[in-house]
Amino acid sequence: MRKLISVTMMGVVAMGLCIGFSGCSEETSTTKKEEIKTPTGTTTVTDKSSTETTGKNPPPAPAKP
Repeated sequence: MRKLISVTMMGVVAMGLCIGFSGCSEETSTTKKEEIKTPTGTTTVTDKSSTETTGKNPPPAPAKP
């Protein structure tokens, strides 16, 4: 019975960690990869932009009516 409880609790902890790590990211990033064909060959251009979401950039204060 103890083994069943410990295995169940380990599963619950593992699920909690997976959900926590995948959903609580402090940085959001997007990557755009573009291939350009030129007469001398193919060129690959990669553009990566990221946004930090830690609260350092709060929304502006509301305007007073």
